[in-house]
Amino acid sequence: MTYLLKTDIEKKIKSYIQSNIARIGGTVNQIVDYSQCCVTDINLLDGGYGSVDQLDNKQSFLQRASTIRKTVSQEIKFYRYGKKIPRDRKTVVLDAHNISQHPRLYPKYSCCISSNVIEHSPNPILLLLNFHLLCPENGYQFHALPHYKYTYDCFREPTGVKHLIEDFKKRTGFDDATHNDDYVQSAIIKHGWQKQFHKTHPVSYPYIHFHVFDEHNTRELFETMFTDVTLDIYKTEEFSDIVVLFRNQLNSRFQKQYQGLIDEYIQ
Repeated sequence: MTYLLKTDIEKKIKSYIQSNIARIGGTVNQIVDYSQCCVTDINLLDGGYGSVDQLDNKQSFLQRASTIRKTVSQEIKFYRYGKKIPRDRKTVVLDAHNISQHPRLYPKYSCCISSNVIEHSPNPILLLLNFHLLCPENGYQFHALPHYKYTYDCFREPTGVKHLIEDFKKRTGFDDATHNDDYVQSAIIKHGWQKQFHKTHPVSYPYIHFHVFDEHNTRELFETMFTDVTLDIYKTEEFSDIVVLFRNQLNSRFQKQYQGLIDEYIQ
C-alpha cells in the first residue's frame, strides 16, 4: 500500500484510535489496529445509514441472542489469545443521522470511525455532527471516503464545500433527488459498475453517492468543522480511499457561525 501524500497518519491512528470505539460502516480495516479496541457497530444492518429498526420485535430478540453468543465467544478467544483478538460489540441499530435522538450513546466512546458512509449522506455536515456526539472533545474521529478518481464517480466533479454547507443550512433530507442524474450518468451509464445493482435497488438514499470527494474538498470540509486534521490518500492495487483523522473538537469559527443551527439540529 502507498500513502500518496506521505503524511504520518498511520502512526497517529495507532496512537489515537484505540480503546472504546464506535464504528459506522463495514469493518473499517484501513490502517486501524483493532487489537487495542472494544468496538460497538452503529447500525449493524446496513453499514451506518438507512432506516431505523425497532428493537422490540422477534427479529430484535434473535439479534440480541446472536450478540450474546458472539460476545461470549469473543471473550473466550480474548482470554486464550490476548489482544490479537478484537472484541466487537455489535449492539446498536439505528440510522447514524439520528444519533442525537439517543443521548445514552454520547459521549460514550473514545473514538468514532467510519468507512464509505459519508458519501452516502445527503447532509454530510449533519452526519458528522452526530458522529461528534459519540465522543468527548479530547477523542478522535477517523473516516475513510472513496476517492472519486478510483470509483464509479470518476465522471463526476467533486462537491464544493459551499454546496455541503448549503445542504446543512437548507436541512436537505433523505428525499433529495438533485444528484440523481449526475450519479446515474457516471455510475450506471458511463462507468457501468452500478448498472446491475440498481436493477434491484432504487436510485435514492441510502443506495447512491450523493456527494463526490477528493483530497481537496475533503480537507476543506473537515478543517472547516474540526481541529488537528491529518489527511492522506491510502492506495492499494485494489482500491483507494481518502483517510482523515482529526480531534473531535469543533472548529471555533464553525461553531460560532452555526451554533444556532447546530442547536436546532442537535437537541
